[in-house]
Amino acid sequence: MGRTIVVTCGATVPFPKLVEAVLALEFLRTIQQRWQFDRLVVQYGKEYRAVFESQLERLDATASTKRDKISKALGIELEAYGEVANVEICGFSFATNIQKLLRTHADLIVSHAGTGSILDALRLQKPLVVVANTGLMDNHQLQIAARFESRGHLVASRGPTTCEVLAAVAAVETCCLTPLDSGKSAQFSNLLANVAYS
Repeated sequence: MGRTIVVTCGATVPFPKLVEAVLALEFLRTIQQRWQFDRLVVQYGKEYRAVFESQLERLDATASTKRDKISKALGIELEAYGEVANVEICGFSFATNIQKLLRTHADLIVSHAGTGSILDALRLQKPLVVVANTGLMDNHQLQIAARFESRGHLVASRGPTTCEVLAAVAAVETCCLTPLDSGKSAQFSNLLANVAYS
């Protein structure tokens, strides 16, 4: 098995533009050919399963009997599975053990810009691309992503299109990110306060 990208869209509010971007044939071919990613795991949020499955069908995803085996290996219940352009695509709405999935299987995390999701990924010291959901009313996500990016902890995608997300993946693959000093230190608390309230 090669490398795995885990995409987190949040458990409650779907992020259709991000899902569409990572399920584009151009995205799948590029991540496989350029960076040898051969598995894409997408946490797409509640009430989005039917749309996700229809997107796999549009891609002519090859169905496989491997779904149960991969579910067990990943430690999550997959709701959708297919193979396109030599990339396994695994989808699920929610998992209580997503931290374990990220820690054990993610070589790269592509996440919506919710503060909790960003911090979860950074605490694990995984390479992180953040995509702000600009469709939200209070778009604090852009500011949060920009602050963490300015400190070198992540790469913020300029938008949710396939080209923009691929550009961010290219950047994270070639740069050296600064690990987040997690824990209970005063420095960490000050960083969070600075990011949250600036």
